[in-house]
Amino acid sequence: MTEGERIKQIRKENRLTLEQFGDILGVTQTTISRIENGKRNLTEAMRKSICREFRVDPIWLETGEGDPYIDQSVELTGMLDNLLHNESKLANTLFKMFAQYTLEDWKDLERIVNKSTEYIKQLEAKEEPLGSEDE
Repeated sequence: MTEGERIKQIRKENRLTLEQFGDILGVTQTTISRIENGKRNLTEAMRKSICREFRVDPIWLETGEGDPYIDQSVELTGMLDNLLHNESKLANTLFKMFAQYTLEDWKDLERIVNKSTEYIKQLEAKEEPLGSEDE
């Protein structure tokens, strides 16, 4: 499989048209089509953009070796390890706990936070502003 074919695979897996994929990367659909069909080479800047925007492993994109996507839990663990230099015992405990969360755990947490935020907004909308009572 060529690099262009791997790019097409990423685009298709993300259910994007040539135009949508190009818009994300800041190029035209014609440019994407030419790259996918091997008529144009991929620039280093565009390779980096694809990897960043779609969480693609740069080695896979260039060579086809390994898995197409970067494991987000491994990346998150690495980021949290860097933060563990904090001397707070509570912070260290929380970081270690969060490092073990799966992507599904993070999605669940996001749903809880979003639902709680919406609930708080509803409560605040029902409260009357201070000083609005008749004196």
